[in-house]
Amino acid sequence: MNATPRRYHRVAAHLLLFIGMLLFVPGILAVTAVVLERRPAFGYAARVLMLAAVGALSAVFGFEMLLGRVAAAAGQPAAVTLLETFMGPTIFPALAPGLLAFFVGTGLAVAPLASSAGPLRVPALVFALGTALILAEIISAEVLLSQIGNLLCLAGGVGFARVLVRDTA
Repeated sequence: MNATPRRYHRVAAHLLLFIGMLLFVPGILAVTAVVLERRPAFGYAARVLMLAAVGALSAVFGFEMLLGRVAAAAGQPAAVTLLETFMGPTIFPALAPGLLAFFVGTGLAVAPLASSAGPLRVPALVFALGTALILAEIISAEVLLSQIGNLLCLAGGVGFARVLVRDTA
């Protein structure tokens, strides 16, 4: 078996996405708590939608890691069959609402924060831009868009954390 560094980079990237999504839960709770104070309906809806999305996104990231292993071990035809099964009428439609929930929930969370002046405006705008690029990657299959989007989401999340920690200290 040819173990190329590129394949390990893809596995590492998906594993980091998976772990990052699970570590994102406290951030979701903290940011949506602030939104709850400003716009309760938006904050509640954003919290429910984003937490539901964690499960769906984690399932997709886990599947992508599995798909890479199947392609390496059993070959491209087996991986294509697995991908077709995943994208077929029984599996993907069950995950699609959860995936959509991430984008809708993010929009509901960042809108109140980005629309008013304050220290959370820039992190909200950066996070929103990152999320929009991730959605653009899903639509266009341009992987670079999600890579940039993931970095922007990380930067926005760090920005949120800095402001929230500073305000509680």
